[in-house]
Amino acid sequence: MFELLTELLGYARKLLPLLEIYSARRGAQPMRDTATLEFQTYAAEALRAGRADAMELRASLEAVNQRLKVIDDQSLAVQRELSRLADQQRTAMIAVVIAAVASTGALILAIVAAARH
Repeated sequence: MFELLTELLGYARKLLPLLEIYSARRGAQPMRDTATLEFQTYAAEALRAGRADAMELRASLEAVNQRLKVIDDQSLAVQRELSRLADQQRTAMIAVVIAAVASTGALILAIVAAARH
C-alpha cells in the first residue's frame, strides 16, 4: 500500500509542472478590460448612428433628386407652352400688321376714289 502511495506521489510530481504550464497559459488569456469594452460599445453605437444618419441623408437626397426631376419635367412643359404662346403672339402680330396695312390701303383708295368724284 505504501508503495502504491509512493508511486502515485511520483506521478503527481511529474504532472505538477504540466499543470503549472497549463494554468500559466490559461491565465495568459487577455482579461476583459472594462474601458476597452466601453470604448468598443461606444464606437459601435457611434458607427450605427452614423450609418443611420447616412441612410437618412441618402433617402433625403433621393427624394430631392426625384423632386428635381419633376421640376425639370414641369420646366420643360412650361418652356414648350411659352414657345407655343410666343408663336401664337407672333402670328397674331403679323395678322395685325397685315390688317393695318390693308386698312390703310383701303383708306387711301377711298380717299383717292372720293377725290376723283
